[in-house]
Amino acid sequence: MAKILFIVMGDPSNLVDSIRAAHAFHYAVELKKAGNDVYVYLDGPGVKIPVTESPYKGLRPAYERALMENVILGACGYCASPPHLNVRDKLPRSIRLIGDEEHHYALTDLVSQGFQITIV
Repeated sequence: MAKILFIVMGDPSNLVDSIRAAHAFHYAVELKKAGNDVYVYLDGPGVKIPVTESPYKGLRPAYERALMENVILGACGYCASPPHLNVRDKLPRSIRLIGDEEHHYALTDLVSQGFQITIV
């Protein structure tokens, strides 16, 4: 059984980034259904996915399905905070913020558990 963490960093207002993000959500759901340990972590501009319209209409359904299937680990609290992208207060309660205005989440706990990281 594989352990995979998809880090979605793409800007949802960009078509190409949105398509990449949607595919990461699709892959995560399918890999989890196949019995793998899989998470998706929203980082950088990716923290805006829950609150930003995308030119790619497939992004929202892919994100919502990943949310329903419990593969979304959370979003970067540092990136979402007011000094940075300032979306923290707009994010739904279903998105757990990891880290704060001073610190990025280092992923060391997941790496030590054997998770492989894939940045999208």
